Amino acid sequence: MYRSSDQGDGEFASADDFDRFYAEYHELLDENAWRKYYSSALLAQPTSARFYRLPDLQDLPDSSDPLAQPRQKGNGHLTKLPRWAHNVARTHRRQPSLPVETITQIALTTLEQTIARLRKNHPSFQPYSETQARFWLKYMNIGCPGKPSREVWNHNEFGISVAQGRFDMCAWEAYYSRERWETVNMPFLEPDLDGTRESEVSWCGWPDGGVGEQARSRGWEPEVGSEEEVAFLAAVEVKETEGVGIKDLDYGIRSHILLGVMCSAFDVGKGQQVEEVERRLIAAGRIDESRAEQWIREALMVMESYLRKKDEWSDFEENRGELLRQILVENGQLLARWKLSDFSKEFDFELQSRKQSQGTVSELYFKS
Repeated sequence: MYRSSDQGDGEFASADDFDRFYAEYHELLDENAWRKYYSSALLAQPTSARFYRLPDLQDLPDSSDPLAQPRQKGNGHLTKLPRWAHNVARTHRRQPSLPVETITQIALTTLEQTIARLRKNHPSFQPYSETQARFWLKYMNIGCPGKPSREVWNHNEFGISVAQGRFDMCAWEAYYSRERWETVNMPFLEPDLDGTRESEVSWCGWPDGGVGEQARSRGWEPEVGSEEEVAFLAAVEVKETEGVGIKDLDYGIRSHILLGVMCSAFDVGKGQQVEEVERRLIAAGRIDESRAEQWIREALMVMESYLRKKDEWSDFEENRGELLRQILVENGQLLARWKLSDFSKEFDFELQSRKQSQGTVSELYFKS
């Protein structure tokens, strides 16, 4: 509708414009239009039934360009890799304990795996390209030195950033010819263009005049991320807890918190009861005492179905990483990287930032 309106002059499509609108966009009103956007596999996931998620086959109309400035680049999934890379780069800034090389390898591996699964039922989907993946990671400044800004602790909100013109989904055109860009089944290829082409988009600045809220109202922001985003974050959480004993868990780190809750559910290790988890979580300063009990209770409820399969995880210590990964992949809301809608009735697993006990206000120390 907004493509048919002149928002600058406040002129919006009316009921009298329906015939013209239908003639131009009738394909979007077909009862099976969703099949062009969503795979059946994604919609069949319980998480997708409870939380709003973006399409996994192609972008929503115009959502790859600044608001009200569609460039008519054609159908496709232009935001898939930039959104994934944005999430990866922010994760490294939030969790610098893992080397950038480790973060990058986890990201590339999980991306390739999720694309391969999608292509089994949708072979026409764009194959994995290391060249494209690494380009977008570099575009999002992964591994750049410097202290993380407060912004990286906000929700991801990549769709809002695109609407504001912060990122150009066609930035690769300045560095790669289409033929080289679309080359697959090969290692990373260096650019063959000089990068001097100027971008067609520009950031709207801040305040954004309501652009962010308009983007959110049009469904450009998910409540749970894409499969590749969730798979990556789950793998990072598991990596952070590798080799860490139950007594050595740092309750300032989300992955350690989740592992502690999971262990208490499975009653693994002396002293790892729910009360102990709650006490240590509060002491770490990640949550108010008034909310801690409910946070843990809600997390335990998510893990109940896995607890009923306890016999399948008889060697818990050996398999705890895989169990944690499975829980997070199938319940991305536990990662709390995306903002729930104002109308959601689901529990929000967001945690507070943590301040160093001896630090000043300007020395805030955050962990995932």
